[in-house]
Amino acid sequence: MAYKTPHTLTISQVADQTGVNPVTLRAWQRRYGLLAPERTAKGHRLYRQEDVETIAHILQWLDKGVPISKVKPLLAHSPTSAEAEDGSVAQELIDCIHTFSVKRLGKALDMILKEYPFYWLVEHAFTPVDQWLGDEGEAVRVLQRDLWQSAVIDRCRTALAANAKRHAQSRCWLVSLTVTSEYQRVLMAMALNEKGYSVTILSSPHQQLNLVVEVMREQGVTTLALMANRRLDRAQINQVRLCLAQNDIDVVSQAFICSVHGDELEELKENKTLCI
Repeated sequence: MAYKTPHTLTISQVADQTGVNPVTLRAWQRRYGLLAPERTAKGHRLYRQEDVETIAHILQWLDKGVPISKVKPLLAHSPTSAEAEDGSVAQELIDCIHTFSVKRLGKALDMILKEYPFYWLVEHAFTPVDQWLGDEGEAVRVLQRDLWQSAVIDRCRTALAANAKRHAQSRCWLVSLTVTSEYQRVLMAMALNEKGYSVTILSSPHQQLNLVVEVMREQGVTTLALMANRRLDRAQINQVRLCLAQNDIDVVSQAFICSVHGDELEELKENKTLCI
């Protein structure tokens, strides 16, 4: 029988410390045997510092593009010896889309959303799929893109709802400054969720951010996340500056805004904001 000691952590504490959500930690244990936490008398998982270090090593391998199914035999070796990136996860998704295998695509998405950190999926799975779908050589790509984005939106919204309770204390409103697609907003919301936020998505573009901030205060929401898919005009930049000047509101920005307007919005580089 295992009991919690000062040297053990709960699954929620490990998730907060490593950035890997509890669903993924459980999948790594059950499906791949990558972790072996102790158990309390009631069956709750308890992790040691050695488990946290193992998670860090797993993430190092994933960051090099190694799929989770191939990590276990590599854990005994140095992460610097990883071979070329494996594209099998993206390729499986592309195969499903190419053949319009809706059910298979849904199952594949369900599995990888449980087994991988979302930032990894964006880089090693979603971006390659989007690039493949961006090929204008075939008219059928429009249908394939619609199938793909609809499936991703559906699964991501389910995941966001499931994680809302865990992140209930860190509420965030996601606001678009320009016209964005639901697919783009959901991906941004998932990235925020992985950072520990419970996200409310505002679908329409908003430029009167002072009104948004006023309502956020009334609702007790302290984090404003901004996104855009084109350069901001002078009025929009000034609106963002006003938000950054608020002491009781944290501003979280999409990486695109930081990269395009970093010189004009130097406040985005300060420690109080997070560039996603």
